[in-house]
Amino acid sequence: MSTTFTINGQPYTVNLSDLPPDTTLNTFIREHAQLTATKFMCLEGGCGACVCAVSDGKGTRAVNSCLKLLNTCAQLEIITCEGLGNHLHGYHPIQKRLAKMNGTQCGFCSPGFVMNMYGLMEQHGGRVTMEEVENSFGGNICRCTGYRPILDAMKSFAVDSNVEVPRECVEIEDLHMRARNCPKTGKSCKGCCRHTKLVYENGSQWYWPNTLAELFEAMENIEDSDEFMLVGGNTAHGVYRRSPDIKHFIDLNGVEELHQHSSEREKLTLGANLTLTETMEILRSTSKQSGFEYLEVLCNHIDLVANVPVRNLGTLAGNILVKKQHPEFPSDIFITFEALDAKVVVLKGLNDEKEISLEEFLGDADRKILLKAFVLPAYPKDKYIYDSYKIMPRAQNAHAYVNAGFLLELDSDSKVNSARICFGGIRPDFVHASDIEQLMVGHSPFEPNLVERTFSKLESLVQPDEVLPDASPAYRSKLTCGLLYRFLLKHAPNSEVSGKFKSGGELLQRPLSSGLQLFSTQKQTYPVTEAVQKLEGMIQCSGEATYMNDVLTTTNSVYCAFAGATKVGATIDQIDASDALQYPGVVAFYSAKDIPGANTFTDPSLGYEAEEIFCSGLVRHSEQPAGVVVALTADQAQRAAKLVKISYSNVKSDFKLKATLKDVFSSETPDPSRILPLAISKLKHVKLSDKPDLEVRGIFEMGLQYHFTMEPQTTVVIPFEDGLKVYSATQWIDQTQSVIAHTLQMKAKDVQLQVRRLGGGYGCKISRGNQVACAASLAAYKLNRPVRFVQSLESMMDCNGKRWACRSEYQCHVKANGRIVGLSNDFYEDAGWNANESPVQGHSTFTAANCYEFTDSNFKLSGHAVLTDAASSTWCRAPGSVEGIAMMENIIEHVAFELQKDPAEVRLANISKKTRMATLMPEFLKSREYYSRKKEIDTFNANNRWKKRGLGLSAMYFPVIYIGQFPATVAIYHADGTVVVTHGGIEMGQGMNTKIAQVTAYTLGIDLSYIKVESSDTINGANSMVTGYAIGSESICFAVRKICETLNARLKPVRKAKATWEETVQAANAQLINLIASDHYKTGDMQNYHVHGLALSEVEVDVLTGNILIRRVDILEDAGESLSPWIDVGQVEGAFVMGLGYWLSELLIFEGDNGRLLTNRTWNYKPLGAKDIPIDFRVELVHNAKPGGGGFMGSKATGEPPCCLAVSVIFALQQALQSARQDAGLPREWLRLGAPTTPETLLLNAGHQVSEYKLK
Repeated sequence: MSTTFTINGQPYTVNLSDLPPDTTLNTFIREHAQLTATKFMCLEGGCGACVCAVSDGKGTRAVNSCLKLLNTCAQLEIITCEGLGNHLHGYHPIQKRLAKMNGTQCGFCSPGFVMNMYGLMEQHGGRVTMEEVENSFGGNICRCTGYRPILDAMKSFAVDSNVEVPRECVEIEDLHMRARNCPKTGKSCKGCCRHTKLVYENGSQWYWPNTLAELFEAMENIEDSDEFMLVGGNTAHGVYRRSPDIKHFIDLNGVEELHQHSSEREKLTLGANLTLTETMEILRSTSKQSGFEYLEVLCNHIDLVANVPVRNLGTLAGNILVKKQHPEFPSDIFITFEALDAKVVVLKGLNDEKEISLEEFLGDADRKILLKAFVLPAYPKDKYIYDSYKIMPRAQNAHAYVNAGFLLELDSDSKVNSARICFGGIRPDFVHASDIEQLMVGHSPFEPNLVERTFSKLESLVQPDEVLPDASPAYRSKLTCGLLYRFLLKHAPNSEVSGKFKSGGELLQRPLSSGLQLFSTQKQTYPVTEAVQKLEGMIQCSGEATYMNDVLTTTNSVYCAFAGATKVGATIDQIDASDALQYPGVVAFYSAKDIPGANTFTDPSLGYEAEEIFCSGLVRHSEQPAGVVVALTADQAQRAAKLVKISYSNVKSDFKLKATLKDVFSSETPDPSRILPLAISKLKHVKLSDKPDLEVRGIFEMGLQYHFTMEPQTTVVIPFEDGLKVYSATQWIDQTQSVIAHTLQMKAKDVQLQVRRLGGGYGCKISRGNQVACAASLAAYKLNRPVRFVQSLESMMDCNGKRWACRSEYQCHVKANGRIVGLSNDFYEDAGWNANESPVQGHSTFTAANCYEFTDSNFKLSGHAVLTDAASSTWCRAPGSVEGIAMMENIIEHVAFELQKDPAEVRLANISKKTRMATLMPEFLKSREYYSRKKEIDTFNANNRWKKRGLGLSAMYFPVIYIGQFPATVAIYHADGTVVVTHGGIEMGQGMNTKIAQVTAYTLGIDLSYIKVESSDTINGANSMVTGYAIGSESICFAVRKICETLNARLKPVRKAKATWEETVQAANAQLINLIASDHYKTGDMQNYHVHGLALSEVEVDVLTGNILIRRVDILEDAGESLSPWIDVGQVEGAFVMGLGYWLSELLIFEGDNGRLLTNRTWNYKPLGAKDIPIDFRVELVHNAKPGGGGFMGSKATGEPPCCLAVSVIFALQQALQSARQDAGLPREWLRLGAPTTPETLLLNAGHQVSEYKLK
């Protein structure tokens, strides 16, 4: 059976039986249509990289192509980013603005943002508000930009926009909003195209019913033992993975009876298969009718479910069915509908229809019972009070810690006739707080005595289960009580509520975000220091930019997946891959015994301890790769990998699994064999420089952080003649080439790498990606066919190391004025199972004093690596310096707290008056109105019990240390004078290529349009140093300037006064002058330097939930003479927001008994999203930079240092919590906040008891 649809106007007729029944649209777009703008990443609708637009003739909407199944795409018109606009046919205005307003860095996420915005505009006829725009990107993750420029670009299309748009951008009239016709008939869609049934060779069946009768006819084919799936949007796959054993797929999208809705005086009926987006539109319009005003609250709650593309696919019935199959699922649709006493219209047969309660439906064991509709009653607002809540780890696109719905029916005396008090996220068997419902009946819900009894009973009634990685029972219990208290505070008459408590009745209200960017340029050096658009910005925003997984290969390509060992501490005895090898499509399985050379993906000659590609003996961490499955498709490889059986010998009796730093230090005497002293102070004792007035002791803990690059670890290997061509997502082509050659016992000359760009790096692609590269190369070598290995998100998070967690134990002696006269800091960092890529001896030590003044004898610093049973930790953006600077800043804050002095004053007391920081900090405090804002915050806190604010300061003195060598080559073409540069660095979003092009144009004296920077490879970039440590761009700019000066010297004899550049080049070529030159940067060519920086973060905390708003952030960064200001501003914003994620939301949880990482997906690992960033985000690059004080041409690095400033946010949170604790009557005590400080941490440290929940 074939189906027809179009992609970007191109018709496709596909024989569905040739493809697996659960093939996704993403797979077809990329692997069959070979369109690569639509990216492949999380495969669960959680990152937004795969978003495209679909039109059915009735409307256009953005969807996650990784969730939409191909068999549901009949007669759709599908639009991808390169089809929306491209260099051949012109760019779309959305693409243009995103590029020209600096909204793209690595560019991997950019097409997804573009298509989400395009779908939003199409859906609303081109008329959207700024609020609608800013609310629509919860499902799009960007790790590079910090979101601010993306949001500005998108908000510029809003009807109420006040965003300044670059002059060269087209106006909104050019958006070409149009009605789309059916791709089959060319006419307006009538919804009449249909399939019936398809039977696959393996017995699987797809059905496309158009009526309920056809639906039940299809269901009659399902045997009792058969797995089947009712296909709506397939969004449940983002939570619970779709079973590979499904035999029957029944597409409900054509059954019109399930999409209908009707509104009567007493009820609203919603078809079960309405999407959440359609439901929201119906709720919003119906809420204007009397009795249905409460639907506005319901609509706002559904807006917090998942994200826009998921809501465009996901259905009401789908959400409820997930709850039915998985009672622990914290369904927002269920909890809100149950609180509203919604009824369910169900069918057990075509003529067997009845209306039952939701709880009855969930309890019905009949697998084939069909949801037809939901019925919502009218609730006149003069008789009913309704509200619902969802508390999440970030503002959008996260499941609830706890959700709740409350409905009270009041009589004429405002006493409760009936109550429905419902909570989700407690435990599977808990929905109604029945005792509270009964307690309220006959009383005013706001009676002081009743309020007291309510919370006394509720606290004992609610007993949340303890299931990792869910938040703790203590937090969820307190949150449950807090939500009901919030409900009462909100709806009680003003006369019944204390003014200080009133703000507790409202959730935090986030206004539209905005930003300010200040910098200076030097026109005499243009285009260097000019604020230019990123060189590859436009092709990134159109999806034409090529990443490693976009490299097209021949049809005989195969795909890989790791098979992991799970018994940590045991030794592998045997690996049985026989079941995997029999799985359809599997080509081969390779393990350590199949490697012809060295079984290591790290190069000992570069200072590494060897790490095995495939575990051959002792299992070091959970899911350590023990082999690789090679198959015809990625899905086949992934599924077959789970069939590999590994047998182990017994674990040693004295082995105790310790997966984290906290585990090691949980015992009173940590195992000394796990602690490696790497940077021990030579001081035996601290020699105090003055008599102290106070001693301050403490412990400061920082967790792990996953890099979360949008581009996965990816390698494509193509056998070529007698060698291999390798396209690998690596930051260090030299090491990757070396380890592949050693693995295969090949010569380096026969392993040639090429890297166009990376979709983010942050350190995880320095060596961690080599494991994928070596495995893929082995398969290509053995099979002599192209191999593609794109590691899944779960596998990456399981196998790849994270940022080194850190524990600081400090003892500080201080004077009353805040001056530190003696300090001892013993710090311990989590190495994982070995100490490769340790920051302990490097930046952790280099930055531990930060910008403060110590003598050689009054600061004792000792650093240790701690071995844990986890993947080897690795470099992560600003490695070591994030920890080092945070340790010292925390000590300063703790000292200030104990002395009851302003933290800014303590900082100034410890900064040498001779340093630049001694000038910068007072100016910064004055210009940012630090002291007046602190007074305003004190006033706010005094007047609000359940909302608190804080203002946190951080300072930074970041060392930039040049190392290694970076080669480059510049070629001038005689045909037209254009110039190509290639180098050994890696462009990964930091703007390296743009800066290189600017320097090339400036040095040669030509326009920037003449320059192109080509791919990096192991020929022109042979022996190059890793791109990292924030030194790559400047180092290669130095090399390129040397080369251009060489070329200028060659051109000088033929250069004439009035000759054009083209004429000069042609004259040189005519005289056979060599127009190609190479050179390199090497250690010693430039001097090391420091970067100064300051940040001020203002937060607001919801004391009842632990949720926060970052109200404002001010950053002052010493970027020297910025080579490219928009690039550098973007780097500052992005690095800072990545740091905010570390301190606030990025929690990694391991299972204690087996070391398995439980938070290894977008479902449960949460980088910050677009509505988590500072509301008011101000960045200034220091003006009048000191001449000669920086690196290349006076510039300074910006990619890593700002990450160190984000610690200011937890100092602001400390202040807010201290106010809350003071109100709770607790004694003054320093709180050990660290990374991450989640809503759970905040609420449990706020100090109040449920017994304090009173209205007055």
